[in-house]
Amino acid sequence: MNSAELVRLFRKDMADETLPPLWSDEEIYGYADTAQKTFARETGGIADSTTQDLTQISVDVAATTFPFSSKILKISGAYRVSDGRPVEVVNYADMTQRGIRFDGRTGPIEAIVIGMDAAVAYFYPVPSVADTLQLMVDRLPLLTLVFSSPNQALEIDEHHHRHLLLGMKELAYGKQDAETFDKSKAKEFGDAFEQYCFKAKLERDRVRHKKRVVAYGGIPMQPGFISRSSRYY
Repeated sequence: MNSAELVRLFRKDMADETLPPLWSDEEIYGYADTAQKTFARETGGIADSTTQDLTQISVDVAATTFPFSSKILKISGAYRVSDGRPVEVVNYADMTQRGIRFDGRTGPIEAIVIGMDAAVAYFYPVPSVADTLQLMVDRLPLLTLVFSSPNQALEIDEHHHRHLLLGMKELAYGKQDAETFDKSKAKEFGDAFEQYCFKAKLERDRVRHKKRVVAYGGIPMQPGFISRSSRYY
């Protein structure tokens, strides 16, 4: 489904296919854009490791920081392109635990530190050689859905497209107009959209994080299992 198809579906669901319409095309495209961005934010973002402008970082000798796009919600992983070695992503609050100090040490990049400034990461140690970092990120949609560029592809997974209507209807019923404003319906659709986003995030997390099996006495144990011998200790 593209943006124009989503707008047509909205008009059909809302019985707003006659003239004059209750909502303009510009308004509906704005609702679609907001709904897609909200869905991405609420579910943890769109996984991306291929958009070069966002995910490939040139590393200069003696550089201390690099800015990253405000569209990036989370840097989930990184590696050095020169040798493929993983680079740890460390939150500023965990620096002490990880034994990281900004003491002027130089060498190949081992970690990037986030959380000190918005959309800025710090190299550790200070790079002694030029390189390229490849990031794995979770991000917001790259493009804004607008009436002037119809038929834009939606960036979230296809099976979620129709459910964007829930968020769009929340916004539509919040329009301050005697013929459209309905506080009760806005809340109803807003709650339904929030619940759907929550379920979609759980589904996404299940897919991305496989279960770990812990060995106990030679017997595989699933997380959450409590052995009799350790239950009360």
